[in-house]
Amino acid sequence: MIAAVATAVLTVAASRWNPESFLRFLLFFALAMVASAMKVRLPGFKTTISINFVFILIGLALFSFGETVLIGLGGALVQSLWKTQTRPKAVQVLFNASCMTVCTAAAFWTSHAVPAMLGLSSMAATMVLGACVYVVMNTGLVSLVISLAEGRSLTKLWSSYYEWTFPYFLVGAAIAGLASAASRGSNLGVALLVVLAMYFVYVYYRMHVVRAVLANISSDSQENVAVLAGASQGR
Repeated sequence: MIAAVATAVLTVAASRWNPESFLRFLLFFALAMVASAMKVRLPGFKTTISINFVFILIGLALFSFGETVLIGLGGALVQSLWKTQTRPKAVQVLFNASCMTVCTAAAFWTSHAVPAMLGLSSMAATMVLGACVYVVMNTGLVSLVISLAEGRSLTKLWSSYYEWTFPYFLVGAAIAGLASAASRGSNLGVALLVVLAMYFVYVYYRMHVVRAVLANISSDSQENVAVLAGASQGR
């Protein structure tokens, strides 16, 4: 179902392809793919998050529908295939690409259609609406497919996934908003600064995840030792 919706989205994007400056888009797209390779695997999930979503949010304000959707699709493919711990299945790559395409399209449509209906012409409104829709749909769809595949509680999965990703999305959305307001699509140097800023966020977040994983391993080891000690005393 997600793949079918994504196919329809890509069809519309292809029919409305109208880049103002193909070279500017190509450079921005290349930076977005580099950002997609900076990914973090979340504890308890067979999935990763990357800083590509920052470029998707910037695309909402600075690029056309087709360009923004292509950034989301390309980022999903890079994130799924670049330096993976295990070779992903075709269905996993298909879902990831479809999910990112659908989330990007929904964020773009909402961030432009709602302010237009309300008579607003505000970049802040565009960015906030787009970020909210993207985060809710992305975390929801990923949690849903994991729930269906592994038979786990959707509510608990979504809560846990949201808890892990919300700070990452929040910082990224703030940086995307500042970059969009500063560049207005004409300053490539701002995009480079976004990559640099998000790289430091990525490094910090990765360290945080590693510490959390090590803490869980240590806790599990202590519990196992306690159980073995209790069993030994029982004998």
